[in-house]
Amino acid sequence: MPAIRSAVLRAVLAVLLPLLCGIAALTSVRPPAPAPADAPATAFSAERAYEHLERIALHPRPTGGAYTAEVRDYLVGTLAETGLTAEIQRATVFEEDRPGDITGARVENVVARLAGTGDGPAVLLAAHYDSVGNSPGANDDGVAVAALLEAARAIKAAGPARNDIVVLFTDAEESGSLGARAFVDQHRWASDVRYALNFEARGRSGPSIMFESSGASAGVLNETGTPVASSVSEAVYGLLGHYTDFTVFEKAGIPAMNFAYVGELMHYHTPVDSLEHVDRRSLQHHGEYATEVGAHLASSALAPSTADEVHFTLPLIGVVTHPLWVTHLLSGLALALLGAGIVLGLRRGLLLPRRLAVALPLVMGGTVLGGLVPFALWEGLRAFYPGYDDIPNGDVYNGGLFLAAFAVLTACVLALWLRWCRKKVSAEDLAAAAAVWWAVLMGAAVLLLPEAAYVFVLPLLTVGPALVFPAFRAVGYAVAAAVGLLLLVPACYLALLVTGLEFAWAVFLLVAALLVLLLSPVRLPFTPSRPLVRWARPVVPVAAAALLGASLVTGGFDEDHPEPGTFFYLLDSDTGRAQWGTTDPVPDEWTDAYAPKPVENGRLPKFFRNSYPFRTGEAPAVDLPGPEIKVLGNVVADGVRTVRFTVRSLRMPPVLGVTNPSGLPVRSAVVNGTKVTGGKDAPGNGEGSPWTLEFLAVPREGLDITLVVESDEPLPLRVHDRSFSIEEVPSLADEFDRPEDTMPGNDHGDFVMTSTETVVN
Repeated sequence: MPAIRSAVLRAVLAVLLPLLCGIAALTSVRPPAPAPADAPATAFSAERAYEHLERIALHPRPTGGAYTAEVRDYLVGTLAETGLTAEIQRATVFEEDRPGDITGARVENVVARLAGTGDGPAVLLAAHYDSVGNSPGANDDGVAVAALLEAARAIKAAGPARNDIVVLFTDAEESGSLGARAFVDQHRWASDVRYALNFEARGRSGPSIMFESSGASAGVLNETGTPVASSVSEAVYGLLGHYTDFTVFEKAGIPAMNFAYVGELMHYHTPVDSLEHVDRRSLQHHGEYATEVGAHLASSALAPSTADEVHFTLPLIGVVTHPLWVTHLLSGLALALLGAGIVLGLRRGLLLPRRLAVALPLVMGGTVLGGLVPFALWEGLRAFYPGYDDIPNGDVYNGGLFLAAFAVLTACVLALWLRWCRKKVSAEDLAAAAAVWWAVLMGAAVLLLPEAAYVFVLPLLTVGPALVFPAFRAVGYAVAAAVGLLLLVPACYLALLVTGLEFAWAVFLLVAALLVLLLSPVRLPFTPSRPLVRWARPVVPVAAAALLGASLVTGGFDEDHPEPGTFFYLLDSDTGRAQWGTTDPVPDEWTDAYAPKPVENGRLPKFFRNSYPFRTGEAPAVDLPGPEIKVLGNVVADGVRTVRFTVRSLRMPPVLGVTNPSGLPVRSAVVNGTKVTGGKDAPGNGEGSPWTLEFLAVPREGLDITLVVESDEPLPLRVHDRSFSIEEVPSLADEFDRPEDTMPGNDHGDFVMTSTETVVN
């Protein structure tokens, strides 16, 4: 009887402990419930913040827009009413990270300061109040702006702290973080900032994740009740190469953290990023960080963290941090334990070299299979729904349902595969081979993504002893499963929010590797005579098929879930020729009727510098005043041309662009009195490459530009302008009737461009 009770206890432990840990891990990354409008004055309330959002996110807010100016004034007034010293920072700034390819703007940042009791450093709370041209930007980044307004009020209500609080609402983040650059480079308060919290969004729901940090310890997040942070998210985001205002603060040497929620990517940078698609829980999460972490920092000595750090979230504990060297130490210990376990297993006859050699490729095959299943399913979805080829962010409206179907189908395939493998080799050999491959993944992570290696290190620490001691096996693998689920469930969940369906296969590879590691030694699922297996064998595949079927039925597009598509109108002011155009690889029926012809070589040089899969069709030429070029000076001496000219557009669009398409090397340039790069010596931007400037919020008088070109050959100049909506042009509105089940899928909306060209001899 004691032996039976012990066996039952081990079996229950092997199943119940991992299950509870997996559930706890998922609940640890849920956003908090929104606080009501009557919450205490010193607390953050999503309901109070939402009232601000209703004033901010009614329309798109591109830099220089009329509604953007209304929002700017509302922000200044609200901050002043709260008791902060508020002002507008106006500056002209350029982004020149790629020499010869320049973006500039007249930005208008809103900056406010809440004085502390000291006279030293300040804490910066930052969000951008502009949006892309086709979106109201309720989530990106209206929620963050509203959250900081409410957070500033709550911090003010709590009374003065030691350090000052600076609230920064940047302009032109969507165009290269130009507002953040202006603040860091030109504002008098920038030198006081010792710590920055930046808030973003790349979706419409989910927890607010601290996904990026520099010189800042994630342990401070435990000042909130629901901290969510993972070094895995930071590593994955780093691979994606995205750029936010945080990047500007980081380059300026300011210790900083970046927060964002990223659930339901389909809404990102689209017209459906609107008020009705805001999750108040995500708003609450943003606000709690700003209020509670901001207040804590305002009362603390703001010393930067100098050590490389690993951090992750655990249920009931919060954010756990440790130095990176701990990961290296534990990875060495895990390898030593695994090596000892395999050696002892071979000596005791529990492992056989021949069977182990067979098991190694089998385990690798299972891991690869775990990634191939979701990859094949996604490719099948793209064939079933051709419109998925054009989605901008690799995700769909019902992505969660599809992911559930992917997960169940992948688990079914892996279970069948493991059952087949158990006929070839023993459970011990299969488990040892799985541990070896897990160790290989751990080693690769330690070398390539050390911040994410912890998810491999800790489960492996318990597997080595479990390979050797049969009495420890159930407990050892239960502990390994519990640790693995505690670490991997949040990490993979957060990673899937970022990757969407398109790259879900990469996350499933990791999940498959863990499942193979943990299930290889388990005998129960592969014994057909057991009642649980007899019950599960028909039910699980049926459940998987039902999930996939429901996903397919609800996966299409309609008025509530419009299909994104690119569409634009091009007018050559020199020839009077107009075209409809798209870059959709598989245009829908409506778009194809306007733009049926593929463009040879994918080039429309009068309007676009780069090649794309353009399709065009003839369009009516409407009476639109095009951009103008006026040459003010032209001097050629010693093989060098210095030309000064002005450009403007009478229709005052948000964007004006200038290109030297000849490839003649530009030594230097001056735009409205500011020197910018010529790009002559930049890789890919020297002789033979065009020099390009795109400017937002153009002054009414236009731009005054001087180019110094190392050639006396004739210099062609192209100028284009761009506005964000065909419907804003009355003479085009009657020609344009976008179906209700579609929407603009480009950041610039259904845009209008006019272009002209001249040659300076």
